[in-house]
This record gives sequence, structure tokens and C-alpha cells, in this order.
Amino acid sequence: MRSLLATAGAFVALACAPAVQAGDKANRAEYPVFTGAYEPEDVDERGLWESFDEVERKVATSKDLIRDEGINQYMKDVLCRSVGDDRCNATRIYVVRNNAFNASMAPNGMMMVNSGLLLRMRNEAELASVLGHEFSHFEQRHSLQLFKRLRSGSDIASIVSVVVGVPLGAFFLLDVFSFNRDMEKEADVASADYLAASPYASRAAADIWVRLIDEDDARAEERKRRKRGRSTGWFASHPAPLARSEYLARATAEHADDGDYGFERYGETMDPYLLTFFEDQLQRNDFAASKFILDQMGGDQWRPIHYVMQGELYRKRGLPRDLVTAEEAYRTAIEAGSTRPEAWRGLGLTLMRARNREQGAEALATYLELAPDAPDAPMMQMMIKGS
Repeated sequence: MRSLLATAGAFVALACAPAVQAGDKANRAEYPVFTGAYEPEDVDERGLWESFDEVERKVATSKDLIRDEGINQYMKDVLCRSVGDDRCNATRIYVVRNNAFNASMAPNGMMMVNSGLLLRMRNEAELASVLGHEFSHFEQRHSLQLFKRLRSGSDIASIVSVVVGVPLGAFFLLDVFSFNRDMEKEADVASADYLAASPYASRAAADIWVRLIDEDDARAEERKRRKRGRSTGWFASHPAPLARSEYLARATAEHADDGDYGFERYGETMDPYLLTFFEDQLQRNDFAASKFILDQMGGDQWRPIHYVMQGELYRKRGLPRDLVTAEEAYRTAIEAGSTRPEAWRGLGLTLMRARNREQGAEALATYLELAPDAPDAPMMQMMIKGS
């Protein structure tokens, strides 16, 4: 999947939660036999693999890489549940801080998942469908197919020779090997088949695409631009989102399974990271889309972290009425039992901005009690003294 909208405490909770057993799922399909990872056969292919190995080394040392053991183990666990142990052990997953909805798969087994994608997932089954989609590109050797087409031209030598010096943010090779529409559809259908054989509900695969359309519609309305057609492709290499949702719905209906969605496990695991991911999203200055993401994430069961995020959303936009909404959100989070210091920080900054300096200083003082080593502690202390 490439560029759809723009281009270990938590894990303990997951490990302790009762796992869905394979036998609990009605009409469960069988995983096809895994033939193993492809081994390069000639000098050109070995050169390509070495180039991707170098990209992987850059990713592994990038400042944007999320190194937290909890979230990385969780991602591996979801992939294994989705495609089976034999398949998942052939890959390495890297989670990077990037606010775009995106994931990518390299032919050497490197999978990259953006934090912006994790922010938009509502449950574990949806995440499993994305990871299964990416693995399908790997298993069906789509990158190798594209490489063989390129090799017949004169540009393959330059592609391999420059990759080592390319900055991480460019991901030159991954862009060159973006998959075409037929490959994307093939990976979509394979992902639905994986889910049918897994403990997860395969129906989750179709839900993501409708939300992406709605998110983009919210963005278009705010920016007063024409909405994209739901039946047209947003990118030359991808099927139209509505068509994608429809053929995935048909594929999963054939399985008629009743698997698990994993709402609670996903929420428990992601809660510690959601605020950071949402702060990255807010840097896009994209209020309507950010509000849509938050509303979809919370659904009808908002947790304290969602109210903290709502406070951040309105505080950062900062219109007069927004400060009232932000204050209410932070107070709701605190009353609901939030232990996040950011709730008190946001409340204090909101009150200060609304010229309620005394209560603002009290809230900031509580923030510093909860997070005495916070990077912004000196600035908060100055604000308290100046009140």
C-alpha cells in the first residue's frame, strides 16, 4: 500500500488478554502453504536486495523510528495472527513516526508502517487486514515483478547505485517499486483470504476505505475545494477507494466468517501512543480531518485519552469558542480518571489563554507535579510565576 491520503505496558495488557483461538471462528478457512521468502538468483537481483538492506539499515537508525518494545511486539503479534507464524517470521516490521496514512513492503522482508496509519485504525482486525495486504505484496513477489520490467530498460543501474546515498525521507526505491492497480487488488483479495483463515473478522478489510473517503470529504469541505469522486482513483497506482471497499466487501461476504475485531485489545495497546500520534496529525493544520479521525476513533465509547485529544484539537485551533470546548474536554478527561499529565498541561494553557491566570497556574502546577522532568518544565514554571 503506497500513499493513500498523502503519499511495555500496553503489550502486557494484550498478552494477558484471552486470545481468540482458531477453533472459535466459524467457517474458518485454511492458510495456503507458504513457499518461503524469495532468494535473489543473479547479480542484478542480489544488488537490488543489498540496496534494500541498506535502506533497512537507515530505517533502523532513523530518529523517526519508534523503538518501544511494546508497540513493536504488538505489531508482530497481529501480523502472526493475520497470516500465520511461518509467514510473519519472514518479515521485520518498522513503525515510524509519520502522520500520513501509509505502509510499504520491500522485497527483502522489510515492512514499514506509519504512525498515521495506526491513528486511523479502529480495531485490531483492521490493522491485521493492512498488514496482511503488505505481506501479500511480499509473498506474491510484486517488487520482483516490477524489477524485472525495469531491468529491461537502461535505468536499473542508476536506481541501484544511488539508493545508498538517498535520504531516509525520500524512500526512493520504495517509490520506484510502487505497486500497480492489479497488484494492489491482488494484495487486497489475498489479505481478505488471510483474515478468513485467521481469528479476525475479514469484514474489517472493507471498512477502512469508506472512512478514508469521508475524511478527505471533510478536508475538502473545510478548504472549500471540490470533493474527489468516490468512483475515481486518487492515485494512478491504486484502485478507487469506493471500488476497493466494494470488491473487498464481496470477497469477505463469500467467507461469511464471524471472527474477532479486537476493539479492546487495540484500544488498550494504542492508548499510550495515541496522543503523540495525534499531535503529529495536528501539525498538518488540518482541523476538519483531525476532528473526523478523532470522532471515528472514539465512536460512541470515548475514553479519557480521547477527551485529552479533543482538548488539544480545539486549544490549538484557538478560536474564542474553541477555548471553552477545550477546557470542557480537559476537565472531562480529568473527571473520568485520566492520569495523563498532558490533561493538566492543556487545561492550564487553555485557562491562561482565556485570561483565567490563577486557575491556569494551579493546573500547570499539577502538571509539573505529575511530570517534574518534562522538557517544557522551565517554561511552565515561568508561566506560573508570571501569573
